[in-house]
Parts: sequence; structure tokens; C-alpha cells
Amino acid sequence: MSSAGHAVQIIQPLKAFQKFLGKNVVIRLKNNKAIRGVLVAYDNCMNVVLDDAEEIDPKTSQAIVKYGRVYIRGNQILFIACTDVVLG
Repeated sequence: MSSAGHAVQIIQPLKAFQKFLGKNVVIRLKNNKAIRGVLVAYDNCMNVVLDDAEEIDPKTSQAIVKYGRVYIRGNQILFIACTDVVLG
């Protein structure tokens, strides 16, 4: 296979987090819950703080429970998605 013309840029997770600050994100947890909110802080262990957090139904994206500010431990996170930011 030829990879000519297909350069892939790898971005370190914590550098991506820097671009996500102040943006709406969706976090999927190990217990299959999804939390949506504004990323306001993170650390080297990928612990995060969200404002205006709410648990959402992963299939419909409808809010189930509103929490406000939450702290989520990095070891409980499967992935974090932000559609407001283009990485690169």
C-alpha cells in the first residue's frame, strides 16, 4: 500500500484538550453514560471539570438529568468528543 499524499497528523490528547477548553463536549463513561457540558478544566490524569453538565441519552442526545458543575475522573472516561473544534 502506498501512503503518498495521505499524511496523518497525530495530536497528543492533552494538546487536544487545550483546544476544547470553553467548548461543548460529550464524554462517554465506562458505565455507558454520556455527559454533555462545557470543558472548563483538565489535568495530566485527564480528570475534567464541566460546567452546565447534563447526562444525556446516548441514542437521542436528549437531556436526562442536569447536574451543573461536575468533576469526572480520567480513569472513568472512554472518550471525549467536541464537534466545535477542528484539530490540526
